[in-house]
Amino acid sequence: MKNKLYVGLIFSMLIVLTACGNIDIEDDRTDTSTDNSSPELVEDIDNEDSSSGDSSNEDSSLSTSSSLKIIGTVTYDRVKVHSNGIGLDYNNITKEPAKKVIVKAIDSSGSVVATTTTDENGEYSLNNLPRDTYIKVRVYAQLEKSGSGGWSVKVVDNTNGDSQYVIEGGLLSTGNSSTRRNLNASSGWTGYSYGETRDAAPFAILGSIYQAMEKVIESDRGVTFPPLVVNWSKDNISTVGSISDGQIGTSYFTEGANGDGNLYILGYAEHDTDEYDDHIIIHEWGHYFESKFSRSDSPGGNHSPGERLDIRLAFGEGWGNAWSAIATDNPLYSDTIGRGQMDNAILMNIESDPNYTSNDTNDWSSEDSIQRILYDIYDSNDDGLDSLSMGFKPMYKVLVGAQKNSEALTSIFSFITALKSENLSEASKIDDILRGEDISSINDIYGSDHHSLYSDMEIGDVKKICTSTEYGTINKLNTHKYIRFVVSQSGTYNIEMRQENGGTSSDPDFAVYRVGVEHQNVDYSAGEGQGIEQKSVNLSIGNYILDGSNYGNRDTCFDVTITPN
Repeated sequence: MKNKLYVGLIFSMLIVLTACGNIDIEDDRTDTSTDNSSPELVEDIDNEDSSSGDSSNEDSSLSTSSSLKIIGTVTYDRVKVHSNGIGLDYNNITKEPAKKVIVKAIDSSGSVVATTTTDENGEYSLNNLPRDTYIKVRVYAQLEKSGSGGWSVKVVDNTNGDSQYVIEGGLLSTGNSSTRRNLNASSGWTGYSYGETRDAAPFAILGSIYQAMEKVIESDRGVTFPPLVVNWSKDNISTVGSISDGQIGTSYFTEGANGDGNLYILGYAEHDTDEYDDHIIIHEWGHYFESKFSRSDSPGGNHSPGERLDIRLAFGEGWGNAWSAIATDNPLYSDTIGRGQMDNAILMNIESDPNYTSNDTNDWSSEDSIQRILYDIYDSNDDGLDSLSMGFKPMYKVLVGAQKNSEALTSIFSFITALKSENLSEASKIDDILRGEDISSINDIYGSDHHSLYSDMEIGDVKKICTSTEYGTINKLNTHKYIRFVVSQSGTYNIEMRQENGGTSSDPDFAVYRVGVEHQNVDYSAGEGQGIEQKSVNLSIGNYILDGSNYGNRDTCFDVTITPN
């Protein structure tokens, strides 16, 4: 969650495509129509201005083969960050290959004549084309590889009916021989501001996501990525309101019962654009990874450096930051903002930043400590007490295995316990890295030797828990207390959380998780009762954790009971 904000939303999707010039709109039935109201997306053919429609932009004959082709390279402008890490440098724009994106040959009637995808170099080949036929090349902001070991990622405009971004060239005759048509998605930078179209943005986002997927593939060649939709618009701004108007609040990933499983990315110029902030994109994709491959029990919510957080939130955000450095092999995390995108909201070294080290909050509840721990476990640079270079594969194995199936809530405790268990020869070096963050050895998924976060209760007993606002409210350390219990007989159980001594000043809430191999959020009760929360819940045989909290934001003790109906 970028900018320390959590949002949960549900959206409906329309499948449409926007193109340059007039907007070709194509649905699943392949009907076509025109809509001039949407913004253009512009491209170049062989780095010339495609708006002229001059067929001289084609190369001379490449082949006289009976199999007529259009070949070419698809690139996009990537604006680099200044060498000091602060702000975008529009004097340092490189053309990067658009890897694994969909390319189609479209004839004058709007019909698809041929389809392919670009390779690792952004090169494509549209084969077996008809001769003397007017065809344009359309490139979709979509990564696609079908079947096992595949992926499907597309970028849509949440402010334009979820239309999909494309770039395309003009209608040119195929003639009688194969030709080359190169296409480039421009940044849209005019020298002092952005123009109407910013074609490169969706492709830059896909470039960062593909980089993250490549890092996962290095650890698991057979991995299949569930479909992902990325919502980006030049109108997406850090104001909370109507998603269709671009008021998305921040860049984030939605998950769980109240989320659509999509990414939402900021793009409002002169305020906060994230399309070129690769660490931001990959951080949010890291939450997608947790949701689809591993597990996150994070409650979300506002969080900032130096805070002591709920252990689930601390791990989730520390993981996101560390993952962005792991995937890019670059520990310098930059989030550009402001006029001309020349400032920074966040600039930190994930491995060692003096602004976030050697302070009183270095511990297992600090996202800053956790991001440094995870990156030090991965990287090959030895510094301080870090002499470990494990790479990502052992971490990946824990994330998709023990962490996903943990009987504790997800935290640095569950992760490190499993990592040490699966890599005994490196256990002492892992402990050294922990010591560098003032954390003693972790040998327990519950953190029993570090803090009293969990307690146990029997069905029918009364358990007292006390929440505290010592470190803040809502999602900070000690605002949530966890109770472990076992259900030995399936049935309906009444769960009650009542302020002690009949008090009414609190607003208790609770969530119930079935933990282990069949981990799931069983139920959640968050009424506005004064001093009491009560609900009947169907529970099957298994191990559970009750997460109790006080929305009333005060230090309060509660009596918890779980009784069969």
